[in-house]
Amino acid sequence: MRLGSLGRSINKLAKTAFGLLAVLAALMPTGPALAHGAAPHGPEDLWHSWQADPWVTIPLAASSILFASGVWRLRGSLGRLLPGFGTVQVFCFFAGTALLAVALLSPLEGLSRSLLSAHMVQHILLIAVAPPLLVLGKPEVAWLWALPEEWRRGMVRHRGMRSTLSFLSPCARPVPAALIHMAILWIWHSPTLFDAAVASDGLHRLEHVLFFGTALLFWRAIIRAHAGREAAAAALIACLITLLQSGLLSALLSFARDALYHTPDTANWGLTAVEDQQLAGAIMSLPMCAIYLISGLVMALRLLTPPRRERRGSMSVASSDLLKQSP
Repeated sequence: MRLGSLGRSINKLAKTAFGLLAVLAALMPTGPALAHGAAPHGPEDLWHSWQADPWVTIPLAASSILFASGVWRLRGSLGRLLPGFGTVQVFCFFAGTALLAVALLSPLEGLSRSLLSAHMVQHILLIAVAPPLLVLGKPEVAWLWALPEEWRRGMVRHRGMRSTLSFLSPCARPVPAALIHMAILWIWHSPTLFDAAVASDGLHRLEHVLFFGTALLFWRAIIRAHAGREAAAAALIACLITLLQSGLLSALLSFARDALYHTPDTANWGLTAVEDQQLAGAIMSLPMCAIYLISGLVMALRLLTPPRRERRGSMSVASSDLLKQSP
């Protein structure tokens, strides 16, 4: 059939793209210049400090290609996108991916080595902006459709995967996810570990992975909780926990009398270490806490809204249903 040929062509295209990415990764040097290049010494050097870290570029490119392949295959098989997965979701996914690129590949990455305030902007993008956009984009829908049919059906029957998901499911609830996320945030903002991460590429990558991974866990739990009143109550508590802990950490940065972190190059940017730290605390307290506050207000509104019949099957897309469908 024509649609089957289209699906096979897309699979071949995706495999070819992944092969090219693998070759590109092998050819790219992995030294500090590409991982976390030298920090700009002043404003005149800022726009020359773009990064080309293969640990970032390859996953971002691979996930984008897989997502686009799944959307193309879904559209070609059904002639349309699914209810609950449309243009808005596609926009959210690529917006979140673009913000990850800004956080990790733009001059912001180099600037974060010199200024704690720039480091905080980077963390806000990794924790509070890009993750909810990616969760709203429902990438699992497109990724599943990008896989061959037999792989998707095999995933449904795979006992190991089902057992692992069942074991990890308690961590994906709003309150546990919030506690895990905030624990990671506090641990990595301890002065010793924070300074070590700035000085070490390996620790810096680990810090970003844990920040981003636990943020995905948290936002997935919060966004999914909006579907029901009982879950929304737990999500409201989780948002309040996160808001209070973030506010406490930002206050600690803003009102500390001495610099908590080693930031030797702040003078080149017209700031003392303490002023830079106070600016970082203000950045954390305003946009980041505002995002958590708005999320909590949305959950509170969900609780105050009179219950109504849930229109199952027509308003949302479940991953298990997608696994059972054939392209």
